Amino acid sequence: MNEKNLIQQLKEFKTIKPNNDWVNWLKANLLEIKPNNILERPRVKLVSFSFIKNRSFIPVLLGLFMIGSFSLAQVSLPGNILYPIKTLTQNTRIYLSSDQTKPMVRLEIAKARMEDLSKIQNHEKEIKEIVKTINKDLELVPQEIKKINKKQVALDVSKNIQEKSKDLKTITEKIALTEEDKDELNKTVENTQNQVLALIIQTTDEINKCPSFLTNHLIELSGYLADTDKENLLWTADEMLQAKTLLISAEKSIKDGDCFLAIEKIESIKQLLSIPSLDVQVETSTSENLDENSTIIPLEELMEE
Repeated sequence: MNEKNLIQQLKEFKTIKPNNDWVNWLKANLLEIKPNNILERPRVKLVSFSFIKNRSFIPVLLGLFMIGSFSLAQVSLPGNILYPIKTLTQNTRIYLSSDQTKPMVRLEIAKARMEDLSKIQNHEKEIKEIVKTINKDLELVPQEIKKINKKQVALDVSKNIQEKSKDLKTITEKIALTEEDKDELNKTVENTQNQVLALIIQTTDEINKCPSFLTNHLIELSGYLADTDKENLLWTADEMLQAKTLLISAEKSIKDGDCFLAIEKIESIKQLLSIPSLDVQVETSTSENLDENSTIIPLEELMEE
């Protein structure tokens, strides 16, 4: 058979149409036959609670398991499989703390991690990573104290932190660190302690000077209002009402002993009424340095329309 005859026969095959019954039978059998060369995929069985007859107990058991794992994690040490849960819990505590409590919480957690490290050996990698975190936390403590708005609260927090951090260097000596890493941690501890001490001194000085500083603010404000020609004032009735409200709030703060809050209210009045600041220095604000004529005029009378 030559090539020409073969091509001719192939063309004739194309014109042949199969019987419909045979086609239907073939399709049906092809769908039923399973190829032998296809491997079955192994099925992964999920955790089964088939041994529990009462399905309502399953959530309870899961809850007890989670609580047990969480409790064990709190007493775990670096290198333990549950320790990441402990660090996650500690970081969550820091994140959820208020501005007033965050410095103390951060210091307590840094100290707790140092104590954990002092109890383990032969975990150099874990120790090194945790020490980096401790260094960062200790450096943040003084910065977070500065964010506390109320001076007396900031002073109390600083004193508590100073007391809690006294034994940090002693704990550092018990940690299995290289001399270089140990010196770095000790340096961070010392810098933190020095900054906290400086904040205590600075805040104490500001609190002691606050009453005389407040006196100057009141003299400045009342003197400005007394010397200003009321006929040429550009203050609106609404601005005067806001100023009176702030003044009442300032007086309440003074009675409550919150000197710094009272100063903030006075400053708000000055900004509201666009009163220029005279930048009075605290050192010259004592009663001994005040002029005999520098009397504080009742502000309520000056601000009456």
